[in-house]
Amino acid sequence: MKRKEIAEIVQSILQVEGLKTEDGCYYVVRAQFRREWSLKLTNGRFERVSTASESGIGIQAFTPEGASGFASVDTLTVEAGREAMKRALSLAQHNARIGAELNQEIFRLSPLQAEGDNPAKLEFDHFSLEDLQEQVVFLHKRLVDKGSETSWQSNYRQVEDIWCIGRTDGTLVSYTVPRAVLMHQGTVREQGRAKNVLVQRSGVDANLLLVEKEDASLEQKAVERAEFARRVCIAPSLPSGHYPLIIDYGLAKGLAHEAFGHAVESDHMKESVLGENGKFKKGLQVARKGVHIIDGPLVGDWAYQPYSANGLVREMVEIVKDGVLEAGLGDVFSAREAGMPITGAGRAESYGSIPLPRMTNIRLLVDYELALPNTAGLMDEVSQVRKVLLEEGELQQEGKHLLLLGYRGGQVNPKTGDFVFQCDGIIDVADSDLTIYQPSIFSGKILSALQAIRAGLGGGCYDAIGTCGKGGQSVPSSGGSHRYLLLDQDENVNLGGE
Repeated sequence: MKRKEIAEIVQSILQVEGLKTEDGCYYVVRAQFRREWSLKLTNGRFERVSTASESGIGIQAFTPEGASGFASVDTLTVEAGREAMKRALSLAQHNARIGAELNQEIFRLSPLQAEGDNPAKLEFDHFSLEDLQEQVVFLHKRLVDKGSETSWQSNYRQVEDIWCIGRTDGTLVSYTVPRAVLMHQGTVREQGRAKNVLVQRSGVDANLLLVEKEDASLEQKAVERAEFARRVCIAPSLPSGHYPLIIDYGLAKGLAHEAFGHAVESDHMKESVLGENGKFKKGLQVARKGVHIIDGPLVGDWAYQPYSANGLVREMVEIVKDGVLEAGLGDVFSAREAGMPITGAGRAESYGSIPLPRMTNIRLLVDYELALPNTAGLMDEVSQVRKVLLEEGELQQEGKHLLLLGYRGGQVNPKTGDFVFQCDGIIDVADSDLTIYQPSIFSGKILSALQAIRAGLGGGCYDAIGTCGKGGQSVPSSGGSHRYLLLDQDENVNLGGE
């Protein structure tokens, strides 16, 4: 289904006679059409080829007092939408009778009419499913032939997500989010130990496969990471302690997203270390001058979303500017209570979901940046990191100076600011032999970790992608930083342990 057709359906649903004046009620109509193709191969053989699609309408209704109700249907028709509208209003009226929490913020919004550009250059079905299979098989087998001692699995997904949001006030916003990703996951074994490797390359359409066929950059990264994982298998464990650190942009994205981004979402202020009495602590010094955290949509990014699920422009937000907490991620329903502006941060997993304030692409940047020359491979790059730090007088002269590679997830306590993350492996760049260690737990206090950031190394890398879960919903996430971030040794930031 085309975006224009979906917009016409939304408009027709909202054009019920007397809708704008009847009892002063208000409606938000969200329509979605989504389709996906995916392929999976393991060690040269297909495991799965699948196609999927879903479509439907979700409607939020509001009484004049601000009680709300929600209903959805898995059919994209005017008739189904109007039936959902009746059910949503009935639920809103029921909630008003039982004393549910009221919120009239939606009534204060200004109308908006806009159409977002589609970043994709190729149509979703530019290549047939058979053509895609042929291309993915070629890329997978080329990798398998290079890494015969590694068990490889390759996955390719391409998604087209079309949204249209309409409101009683005349708002009509539509946009398309295309996504494509190629992933290689490998398992290496050495001396009775096994390690997993995951590398991925994202884009907006199937051209991603053509580019990878030409430059093989993901393939090279996969082979290099597999060799690194093999060395990690037999590496010693690291003594627990406090060290000067260098973290790559994937781990920096994890730190910014999990340990900081969620803490400034407007519906989290009552249980956030960055809130006080439910209000956002604007003006708090959270990092050194010259450190910035920015969230906002980037065209062509994995987590791109130009408008919110409530029909507002998704704003670029300087969360931290020059080390000072400046702004949060506010959606229409919780921003005012949290003491922050509305920034269009509402995102929904699907038409059947209620929007929640969420991040898109979050990046952590530092004014003090050291240049990092281009290199031929992973360990060459690590050698250059050591060389640059030596030349700039930034390398620890005594003891270890540890570089953490990869991000393996973690946990954060938003009330206390405690975080625990895991990496793929560690390299001591203070050692001329670049000794490798087993992955260790990276833990500590959010604000201590931010205060420890002193410099960026290399240009911006913002394509660390993933999936963010919140409130039972999962949405694409992404972000990054400089190629590496330098962190001073801090007694509240620990590395080590099993």
